[in-house]
Amino acid sequence: MPTKTCEAAGKKAAGKTLGCEHERMCMESTMYAISSGVGVIRRGCGVLGLAGAAGAALLLLAGTTPAHAQVPYANGTVSKSQQLDVRQSPYYEGYDFYKSNPDHGSYGDGEIHPWHVQGNVWLLAGEPDEYNVTIQIGNDGGLVVDTGTGQMAPKLKTAMEKLLQEYAGDEKSVQWIIDTDGLPDHIGGNAVIRLAGATIIGSNFQFDNPGLPPGATVIASQNVLNHMVAPNAQGQPSVPQELWPIETHTEPTYSWDFNDEAVTLIQPPSANTDGNEEVVFRRSDVIATGDIVSMVHYPIIDPTRGGSIDGELSALNDLIELATADFHVGPQEGGTMIIPGQGRLCDQADLIEYNIILTTIRNRIMYYKNLGRTLQQIMAMNQGAGPTWDFDQRWGGTYGSWSPQQFVRAVYDTLPARGKGKVRFAMPAMAGG
Repeated sequence: MPTKTCEAAGKKAAGKTLGCEHERMCMESTMYAISSGVGVIRRGCGVLGLAGAAGAALLLLAGTTPAHAQVPYANGTVSKSQQLDVRQSPYYEGYDFYKSNPDHGSYGDGEIHPWHVQGNVWLLAGEPDEYNVTIQIGNDGGLVVDTGTGQMAPKLKTAMEKLLQEYAGDEKSVQWIIDTDGLPDHIGGNAVIRLAGATIIGSNFQFDNPGLPPGATVIASQNVLNHMVAPNAQGQPSVPQELWPIETHTEPTYSWDFNDEAVTLIQPPSANTDGNEEVVFRRSDVIATGDIVSMVHYPIIDPTRGGSIDGELSALNDLIELATADFHVGPQEGGTMIIPGQGRLCDQADLIEYNIILTTIRNRIMYYKNLGRTLQQIMAMNQGAGPTWDFDQRWGGTYGSWSPQQFVRAVYDTLPARGKGKVRFAMPAMAGG
C-alpha cells in the first residue's frame, strides 16, 4: 500500500508524480519481503514473531533506535553458561565486543582479545577492520575458522596457545584450520598457525604419504584454491603457496566430528564469492559465517569470483533456517550465536534484519533496472545518495576500495537483465517517476 502522503499526492496530481525520489524511496522501504523456509515477511503480515522483527527493523530504518539497543536484555540476565557465556563479559553491550571498556582496554589496541561464545567455541577479536577469528577447543585440540591477517598472526598464535593450554584436553595444539574465503584477512595467518599446530594421523597413512606437510590441516572449498592458484599479471599464483589449503572439498556440505561435536561446512553455490563457507558447530549452537554476514558494512560481493546478490540472499536465508531462537528471551533473539566475518556477535533476529535491508536494496535496483535505468541513473537518485541512502548511516562504512557505490554496482551487475528479474514486492506504478 502506498503511504498516505503519496496517495494524497497521486489524487491531487491526477496521475502526475509529485513526490520526489526521496519520498518514493521512503515508500519503498516499507515494502520488503524475505522468501525462505522461515516464512515470508511483508508489511502487515500476521506471522507471529517475524512481524515483531520486521517492526523493530522499521524503527531501525527510521533511525529511531540506536545500534546498541537492538538486543532487549541487559548484561548477564540471560545466558546458557552462567560462568563463561559472552553475555557475562564486560564488553557485552548488545553483543558489541568491539566497544572500548575502561577496565579491559580497547579492541583497537593492537592485541587479540579472546571471548567465550558458548559451548566449545571462542571468538578471537582484535584483527584490523574488526575481522573475526573463531576457535573451537576440546579434548581433541583446536579447530580454527580463518586466521586473520599476516601481521597479526604471531599475536593470534600466542592467544590461541594460551586458550589451548587452559581449556584443551591432552592434545593442546591446533589440528584443523578452515578458510571461509581466500581473502588476505581470512588466510593471512595460515602459515604461522598451521606450522604451530599438528595433524594426528595413523602410522600407515603417514608411511603412505611421506610428503604430507607438517602442522595442522588447512581445508577450504576447491573454488578457493582455484582462485589462489590462478596466475596474476606477472604469471605467478595470486596467493603464495604457503597460504594454500592442504585439503579441499567440492561437496555442498562436508562434516566430521571433532571435540565431541559435529562440525559441518556448508558451501553456498554463490554468495560473496563461489567459495564461501558456513561453519556450523552443532552441539555448541554456533555458526561462523565468514563474509556472508558483516556487522560493519554491506557485504563485499565479487562478481569476478562468482559472487552475486541473489546468491548472497539465498545464503542468508539458509543461515536464518539453520539458526534457532531462545524464546525465553524473545522471538528470533538469543539461541544460536552467529559469528560474522566482521563486527559484533549476532543472532537470528540480526540475520533477519540484515536480509530485510539487502532485499530492499536489491528490489529497488531491480525495479529501476527493469524500467531501463542505467547504473549511473540509479546512483544519481536522491540527490546522488543512490538507492542505499536510508541505510548508509549504519551500513555505509568503507573497507579499502569497497563503498556503498561499489556495493550498488555489484548488485546491479549481478542482477538479471532488464525485464528478466523479479521484484519481490508489488511496486506502485507511480514509483517509477
